[in-house]
Amino acid sequence: MYDYDYYTYTSGSDGWIGTVTMISTIMWLIIMAVCIFQIICIWKIYKKAGKKGWECIIPIYSNIVLLEIVDLPLWYIVLFFIPFANIYVIFKIYIELAHKFNKSTGFGIGLIFLPVIFLAILAFEKNSEISPIANENLTATASNKFCPKCGSIVDADSDFCANCGSKVE
Repeated sequence: MYDYDYYTYTSGSDGWIGTVTMISTIMWLIIMAVCIFQIICIWKIYKKAGKKGWECIIPIYSNIVLLEIVDLPLWYIVLFFIPFANIYVIFKIYIELAHKFNKSTGFGIGLIFLPVIFLAILAFEKNSEISPIANENLTATASNKFCPKCGSIVDADSDFCANCGSKVE
């Protein structure tokens, strides 16, 4: 007698929601991969600097260790919590880090603006090691000089570096 039509109305948004979900999942996986890659790079940089790799993953402590690596005073950690001063500190730390690995100031700025690329270069480049000069704060005396290539101490009367063999002037 009565004819009920139980037709369900569905909008065309089901495909749209699935697409958005798929894209957001792929983006999340890419972001996680980049984060893990950066942690690996920073881990290797800490090890090259003579620190333990795990120290890079502890919040705040990793910044203290980074300040030790670049020979900046520990009170700089307070500047991380002050607006605009923290920008200065970040630039100062990464430029000093670049200098520790015998890189230019431009490389330090690259560490700030393109960290995925420049951290990878610093971490995986075979030639990038902390200069012994920068690491030990040594000064040249009349009885020694420094190798321009590797930074090792060379006797004043030597013409070649005992560490890398390059000519010392």
